[in-house]
Amino acid sequence: MEDKRRFIKSNRNLLIILSLVSVLLTVYFMPASHKESYSYTVGKPWTYDVLIAPFSFSIAKSDEVWQVEADSVKAVFAPYFSRNAAVADNALAELDRFYRDSLSKLVWDESYRIIRRRFEKVYNDGIISTSDEEVLAGKELFRVYEGNTSTFRKISDVRSVRDAYRYVTDADLYAYDRYTLLQHNLENFIRPNIIYDDARSESDLESQLNEISHFRGMVVEGQKIIGQGEIVDEQKSQIIQSYLDKANETSSSKQFKVLTWAGRSVFVLLCFLVMFIYLILYRIDDIESRSILYFLLGFTTLFTVALELFCQYSGWSVLLFPCSMLAILLRIFLDSRTALTGYLVFILCTSLIVPMPYEYFLLQFMAGIAGIYTLKELSQRSQILRTCLLIFVTYSLVWGSIQMMQLEDIRDIDPWTFIFFAINCTVILLVYPLLFIIEKLFGFTSNVTLIELSNINNPLLRELAEKAPGTFQHSMQVSTLASEAATRLKSNSQLVRTAALYHDIGKIDNAPFFTENQNKVNPHDKLTSLESARIIVGHVEKGLALADKFGLPESIKGFIASHHGKGVARYFYIKYMQDHPDAAPDQLDFSYPGPNPYSKETAILMMADAVEAASRSLKEYTEDSIAELVDKIIDTQVNEGYFMDCPINWQEINRIKETFKEKLRTMYHTRISYPEPTVGQDQMK
Repeated sequence: MEDKRRFIKSNRNLLIILSLVSVLLTVYFMPASHKESYSYTVGKPWTYDVLIAPFSFSIAKSDEVWQVEADSVKAVFAPYFSRNAAVADNALAELDRFYRDSLSKLVWDESYRIIRRRFEKVYNDGIISTSDEEVLAGKELFRVYEGNTSTFRKISDVRSVRDAYRYVTDADLYAYDRYTLLQHNLENFIRPNIIYDDARSESDLESQLNEISHFRGMVVEGQKIIGQGEIVDEQKSQIIQSYLDKANETSSSKQFKVLTWAGRSVFVLLCFLVMFIYLILYRIDDIESRSILYFLLGFTTLFTVALELFCQYSGWSVLLFPCSMLAILLRIFLDSRTALTGYLVFILCTSLIVPMPYEYFLLQFMAGIAGIYTLKELSQRSQILRTCLLIFVTYSLVWGSIQMMQLEDIRDIDPWTFIFFAINCTVILLVYPLLFIIEKLFGFTSNVTLIELSNINNPLLRELAEKAPGTFQHSMQVSTLASEAATRLKSNSQLVRTAALYHDIGKIDNAPFFTENQNKVNPHDKLTSLESARIIVGHVEKGLALADKFGLPESIKGFIASHHGKGVARYFYIKYMQDHPDAAPDQLDFSYPGPNPYSKETAILMMADAVEAASRSLKEYTEDSIAELVDKIIDTQVNEGYFMDCPINWQEINRIKETFKEKLRTMYHTRISYPEPTVGQDQMK
């Protein structure tokens, strides 16, 4: 008992450590700052309470509106160009030189003077390059810098290189002179002298764009932003978004972040403290199991962190996250109240960081209850499908009722929400493959696994039926007795039923040495009492070896090890003392390895095993004989202290006795013994 108290104290310390780790992880993975948000649709009514501005803020223009204004500025913007006077001077000087050296002997002087005046004209007006033409596309004006002054020029006043060449060569000349000039590549003397000033243009355009205001008005503190039921148009939407941006900007301040972290830490700590107190007060048995502590706190924290990361990085609706999966997993391996407590901690912690926390909590709480209480005992795959359908219906009804209270027209309900619910419930179906992973990780055994193991076509049970048919029949009878008693005590009847089928599998190898498999021949007659005792006691260790070989769960092995406790093979022990009156036997040589029963279920199996085996030796099956047998067997076990380590009381033991008596009377078809009628009574008939 002292060892048990120390073990519970050690696990209680482990629970404290795990709870603190869960709190730290939960708070650590929460968003750096709480972002206030609302879920609404433009063109649909505002479903929340009236929204009043808690502070003054400017109304931001939408990106689309600002972009339209920017495009308007860009459309009328006059780009900057600079005139390079040296280009014209150099070109004309080269042209004069070319005339003196080559053309003066070929064309008239008058023709050259006409051509030169045309060159001077295009250079005075300005020539732009072909690439710079794209800059002026769609423009009417541009600015030309000369020295420190700029002047606006019309696009039509300047010429491209191509247009300048056409203007020069269209001069009215003698035909021979025109032909001669065209043969001497006059285009070589036409060069752009109006050059695009990229740096100055970009700088001035950016300055003008910066002058465009990003705001179009202001909301003062205390002013109504929007009322419940009002249609959210584009203008209202932009005001709401401006308010949210300002609120979230405020929440990003250092002081606000410190307060936020502190508040979250306290709240999450309180949530896990509730779970801690619940386990201490109502589930002290769970604290004895480290696997349960790891599973409960581990999966609650895992789902909490997963949802926090989902909200931060996915960008999808929180309604897509399968929160109810946690409730189902907890319920499959734990009781309903513990599952609900763990699930409540999860939704309370995550409600701190999700949009619409009230609606979120209500939805997930109702869906979780639906999942927990429809999986009272998972025995078929179809139950998970039915649970998912029920959760979908619960989501839809709760969300629909909330919307009907907030909207004026039911047609305003967003159908996409119900599609999200359907996807959510489809993901929950992954619970089934997860069961096997959890069973391996934590050593749990689900009802689905137990039902599969209880199939008599299981290879190990089939071998038991073939090699030890009497033991197989005994196991079947024990299974019936034990499961009925477990049901009456509201214990795990499926676990007891399955364990009873396997508790004597160690008898397979030496089946004829056990009474129920013997047929007139008793092989113990050729053995000493000590040898016989070792065979009888050894069926426990052989059973555990077979359980390891066939991969039976730890929970079933516990029943195999404890169904005789640390009892003694009394028949051979007494026989040994009779055969060796002068020698003191070592009781350990005749004792089962144990342990004694450690749970209600293992205690029930020990009682059922002993009662069923003893009932076969009754000479007659009457109510009195069966009742006397049951009382004697179980009272002896109690008096010998087999149930000191398991949480079972006298009231429960008496209920087990009554259950066994009823079942045995039914099995052996006993009848009530009526008193013989007296003579007078006989005459009255």
